[in-house]
Amino acid sequence: MAKHGDSGLGYEIVKGVMEGEIAEPITFDKVKRYCKIKGIQASENHMRVILSNASKNTHSPTYKKYFERVGKGEYVVLPEYRNQIRYYWLNVDATRYDWAFSAIKIGKSQTYSNFNSDGNKRKNPRCFNEIQVGDLVVAYETGEVRAITTLCKVVDKYEEDDEIFVEFQKISDYENVLELDILRDSKQLEDCQAVHFHRGTLFELEKVHYEIIVQMLEEINATIDSEEELYYAVKQAMRDDKRKARLESRNSSYPDTYEVTTKAFKRDPYVIAEVLIRAKGICERCGKEAPFKRASDGSPYLEVHHKKFLADGGEDTVHNAIAVCPNCHRELHFG
Repeated sequence: MAKHGDSGLGYEIVKGVMEGEIAEPITFDKVKRYCKIKGIQASENHMRVILSNASKNTHSPTYKKYFERVGKGEYVVLPEYRNQIRYYWLNVDATRYDWAFSAIKIGKSQTYSNFNSDGNKRKNPRCFNEIQVGDLVVAYETGEVRAITTLCKVVDKYEEDDEIFVEFQKISDYENVLELDILRDSKQLEDCQAVHFHRGTLFELEKVHYEIIVQMLEEINATIDSEEELYYAVKQAMRDDKRKARLESRNSSYPDTYEVTTKAFKRDPYVIAEVLIRAKGICERCGKEAPFKRASDGSPYLEVHHKKFLADGGEDTVHNAIAVCPNCHRELHFG
């Protein structure tokens, strides 16, 4: 290896941080230890000045600006050299604490370290080394429930006497939690290691798995206001004698979208109305009557399901939709 690493000492330090081998804030002692482990032949004087010089870029044009000073002798890597947001699964044993993420308010934080309450290092130390401020996390709680209860964001990370502390801030609240059995039954998560084996505290998630989990949370927590607003529009569509003509004259059979925590689809009330009229109060999957009547108007309660999901490119059409009872609807999504 070159005297100061393959691409210069500053770059080697950045690489060490990104690979989880140097925990931020970066200090001289950490750089010295890293150079010894990696066999980087830099002088102690060079190690001492590299962080300062590579945070100012004023001493010499040979120093590239890699770092930002955050305290006396403490530095962090500049954002442009960081990896993109990463995603994690955090295990929370609510029986061992006097709090739970599901019980605290949005914006409140809890801090975990890479040591447990017995003073022993937790499993998966790489995750504690690599997780960074801004990374996103699903919080899985055990105790009264075994479920993902909320989403978190890493808002701080620091090290004291070789102990790494990570602060997780609650960024969402869900009335309905996502239980482990549902996660394990999901075909989309069958290759997600954290779902099927999560002994330890912190695990990295693939972005696609994080997004699937968020989507599942959103689906089981559809807001009443949005559903009622849509249902009122559906009732108006049912009374419209020109309903079929309006369906045929639409400019597009694909739905508009609007942004919530994840992407949602603005569904056409005329499609829902036509499907519910066609069903006549009978589930089009199991053939049974609607399980109950709506309190607002006494109509049979059925839900309209798209045979090819809208998220998968399905059309918002009568042909692509069926009216089903709530039990069949859940089974179609999670069975």
